Amino acid sequence: MSNTIHRQYISPNCVLSLQGFSDDNNDVMSVLTQAECQIVGHTTILSGGLVFVENLIKAVSAYSQELLSGLSHSGQSTDDQYICLRKLPEKNRHLLIWQEKKEDTNNQLEIELSTIQFFDLLDTIDQLSVDKYTLPQLEDNLYPLSRRYRQGDISIVEQSTPLALGFVGLALASIALFMIPNPSTIKDPNQEPKPIPNNNTQVIPPSQTPNGN
Repeated sequence: MSNTIHRQYISPNCVLSLQGFSDDNNDVMSVLTQAECQIVGHTTILSGGLVFVENLIKAVSAYSQELLSGLSHSGQSTDDQYICLRKLPEKNRHLLIWQEKKEDTNNQLEIELSTIQFFDLLDTIDQLSVDKYTLPQLEDNLYPLSRRYRQGDISIVEQSTPLALGFVGLALASIALFMIPNPSTIKDPNQEPKPIPNNNTQVIPPSQTPNGN
């Protein structure tokens, strides 16, 4: 029997741990027995098997693209070990939701993430996605953003972003867009500036004018 293989992907605010073994007696972890994801500062630890990891990748990828496009994207998560993320705009934070069954809302876990924590979660997923020695079959679960989810004003940007750059490159743009406030007014660059009145102009009383009596 193959020896147990342990892999760990670490960011400042997130730790993703995998345990499994190889079915070919080599260094490639092709079979996953247990996975755990913990956000630093939270006592809740999300855990599961291959379906859990696949759904975590899909959910994080879809949410990153949602931040970039501004359009909702389902992420194609399965009903078992269902995972999704949504924005908490009033707090400028993100809510990670795990449910054992998609329809079973009574059995779910919620983890509120800051933007930095979400970025670190994304970074650990990116580390896993580029590790050729761990679950190579996961490459089949990296979905580009569907054409029907694209906004016209960003489609060129999305099309020019190769998937090989990983999730973190996409996150840089996504998080930047998420944190930029909407401008209240837009100035016309062709509009000439209005002259500034000279508040230092002194008004001479009539009695003090040169011709005054």
